[in-house]
Order: sequence, then C-alpha cells, then structure tokens
Amino acid sequence: MDPNLERQLFSASRSVEEVRRLAYREPSRLGQLVEQISVLADLRQKEGDFRKAESLYREALFRAQELKKPDPDLLCGIHSLLAHLYDRWGRMDKAAEYYEKALKIADDAALEDNDKVATIKNNLAMIFKGLRDYKKAEKYYQEALDSFRVTDGSESPRVASVLNNLGVLYYTNMDVERAQQMHERALGIRQNLGQDQMDPADLSQTYINLGAVYKATGDFQKAEACVDRAKRIRSGMNGFHANPRRAAALLIDKTL
Repeated sequence: MDPNLERQLFSASRSVEEVRRLAYREPSRLGQLVEQISVLADLRQKEGDFRKAESLYREALFRAQELKKPDPDLLCGIHSLLAHLYDRWGRMDKAAEYYEKALKIADDAALEDNDKVATIKNNLAMIFKGLRDYKKAEKYYQEALDSFRVTDGSESPRVASVLNNLGVLYYTNMDVERAQQMHERALGIRQNLGQDQMDPADLSQTYINLGAVYKATGDFQKAEACVDRAKRIRSGMNGFHANPRRAAALLIDKTL
C-alpha cells in the first residue's frame, strides 16, 4: 500500500473512533460522525476496498435512522453517498436504487428545491445514461439544470456541468445539433468564470467535447482548434478536485 494512503487511513480511522464514542453519548454529534465516516470511506475506496466503505456508510445510515427524529437532510446525504459508492464500484442498479431513495426522502420532507437534490438528479441521470435509459436521463438532467439555475444563477459552474452532461447525452444519441448547442453554452459560461470558480479540467473537457461534435459535423478545422486548446489548458494544470462530504459530488460526464 502507498505509505501516504496508509497514514491517511490510520489518521481517519482514529478520528472515526473518537467521534463514534462521542456520538453514542451525544446524538447531536451524528452529523460530525458522518463527516468523518465519509472521509474514511473515500480512502477505503481509493484503497480498492469497497466492502469496507459500504460497511461504514451503512453504519452511518443505521445511526441516522435510529434517532427519535431522523434528520431527512442527513438521511438524503447518506443515501447519496452510498449511491456514489455503488457507482464507483460498478454496481449501477444499486446506485440508481439509492439515488432514487434519496430523492424520495427529499420529496417527503419537501427538500426538493436545493442544490443537494439537484446534484442527486444530475448523478441519477448519468446512471440512467449508463443503463441506456436515455429518456429518464434527459428528464433528470433537465430537472437538475432547472434547480441549479434557481440556486446558483444561470451562469454558474454547476449549470455548465449539467449542460455538458446533456451535450454528452445528445451526442450519444447522435443528436449532434443539440449536443453542439449544449457544449457551446457550457463553454460560454466556463470561459467567463472567475479564477476562483473556473476549473481548468472542466474547461479543457468542454473543448474536447466540442472538438468531437465539430468533427461529427465535418468541421475539421474547428475540431482541431478545440483539441489544441484543450491540450494547452491541460499542460498548465496543477491541482485536484475536493472529495465529497455528506453527499455525493456532482458527476461530470466525460465519455465522448
């Protein structure tokens, strides 16, 4: 095992044990326990031990359901983390099941109009795309897009990400015209983001996606220009994406 990962696992395991003891005496600390569990579970996934990660999330789910007044926002987040785990594990049917459970909890608790629910809808759409249920995928992408426009504004990074995902979906169905529209709109947003919001990896991917679309339309000059631009952006990249906590991260489709 990588020594750095081993050290991180040791530290995260100790943190979980400490907070676990506190949470048994003080149920109000359950949210903190889920935070620590999500860190350890993510490291277990990096280690390749999905079963241990699953066990950790199921512990969190059991504890959350055990409360006299379960917190629907917390339950929704744990279900989405489990779904995200199953997706990374390659168990797409289980991922869809747990994302849908998360949405049911949110719907019952009237939590529909928030960014966590929008993230779940985006991620569920990607699962349905993988399962080749393109009608459901488009439905959930559109709902996620509408929600993010309300919570973030129409020119936000997450709006651009969902537009990107819709573009990939349309390209998969060889609806090249709509795919081009989505990717050009995503590019327009990402080009105008400030440095604190703009992710070079996402901008590069938009150029890659547009390049594929332009190639499909026969515009090879534009396609080549997009690919060259993507290469220049990637050559200057240096950074990483933050790990999700208490809810799954927004998934961005890159399978063009």
